[in-house]
Amino acid sequence: AGQFSAPGGVAVGRDGELYVADFYGQRVQVLKPDGAFIRQWGTTGRTSHAVGSFYYPTDVALDRTDNVYVADGYGNRIQAFGPDGAFLRKWGGPLARGVYGPFNGWFMTVTSIDFGAEGNLFAADFYNHRVQKFSPNGTFLTRFGGKGKGPGQFDHAIAVAVAQDGTVFVADFGNNRIEKWRPGN
Repeated sequence: AGQFSAPGGVAVGRDGELYVADFYGQRVQVLKPDGAFIRQWGTTGRTSHAVGSFYYPTDVALDRTDNVYVADGYGNRIQAFGPDGAFLRKWGGPLARGVYGPFNGWFMTVTSIDFGAEGNLFAADFYNHRVQKFSPNGTFLTRFGGKGKGPGQFDHAIAVAVAQDGTVFVADFGNNRIEKWRPGN
């Protein structure tokens, strides 16, 4: 507890708790501001597609009500948990059990997640070269991007961040750039 094996995404709770996606540790840890261990989701070092387990988690984000959302990278899904740690929902591919694909709401390695001001979740879909937007309950809303080098295209979207005004910034890994998307574009 409190140690990591390739920590990835980090989120900070209202009281300063630190939520850390532990990539090779196959878990998400929650720590107090002083670093003391609180809890974890997942079984240390064990991959699984079961509810509450992970297959290389890459990022974590908190919504307005302190629900915890985890980008389960190679599990090709997103899982959500309540502030008390209880499982809420999952989505991505059929039954959200690791099946990848190019369809709306499916992933080919979800690498980063962030919430917009309206409460919708944006997810970087790495091998599909796009960003997908979902309602907090996992309903697919839209997607943008696509494989390429031109404006509005990505060569592996690896990270996403959403500003208060709704502007979406995407780290375009293969094109060595950051793209900026404004609401309505």
